[in-house]
Amino acid sequence: LGSHEGQLMTLDTVIGGCLTYYFEEHHLDEPRIEILRDCLGDLEIIVPELSESTRDYFSRLRFLGVTLLQEFS
Repeated sequence: LGSHEGQLMTLDTVIGGCLTYYFEEHHLDEPRIEILRDCLGDLEIIVPELSESTRDYFSRLRFLGVTLLQEFS
């Protein structure tokens, strides 16, 4: 995880939280949509710098987040 460890842990928690909220409530409110967009933007920058195994995990997480966000576009 290197120098991005703290940020990746936060992104994992926040994106996972948005996904969990959506599965429980079947919607996302506007603040969560904005937070999710910001987190996905951060991942887009960080993912190419990660090791392969870490990159795979966060690429999948990003895919899930992008897929969820498409529901609200």
